[in-house]
Amino acid sequence: MKQDFAENFGPMYALKVLPHITLQVPFTADPALEKAFCDELAEFAKTQAPFEVSLNGFGTFPNKQNRVLFINVEKSETMSALHRQLINFLRKEFGFSTMLARTGFTPHVTVAFKDLEDAQFEKAWPEYENKEYTASFKVNNLYFLRHNGKSWEVLQKCKLGGA
Repeated sequence: MKQDFAENFGPMYALKVLPHITLQVPFTADPALEKAFCDELAEFAKTQAPFEVSLNGFGTFPNKQNRVLFINVEKSETMSALHRQLINFLRKEFGFSTMLARTGFTPHVTVAFKDLEDAQFEKAWPEYENKEYTASFKVNNLYFLRHNGKSWEVLQKCKLGGA
């Protein structure tokens, strides 16, 4: 999917990022806290069961500065509950503010982001707006990522449901 998009609309920033669904917006943390955070996130993940995700069609965010084209993730009660519990965990265990650990949640898989100029977006969106796309997959892990200045790297893979 992303490769087809890049062939039609040019090299894309989103191709450099592993496909993912963001549960918590990026944040800056003291590197000394990373080990504790990894350990606690692994414990949190053990309390959550694996679940199924369904993808259906495409969408956009109306951010004029960084146009985003994405694949819609169908909201499920399981994923919404996981998000709520994660937000509560981050607030309680790590003191995240309500501005940092946000309750608003639009699950999606980014296809194009940042480098999509207005003219490219105006060409791309009509092509994808009514395009059918469905898929599903099982989520077995949460990942804690860190941006190293050039790319995202996995700091911790946390298995849902434990061992």
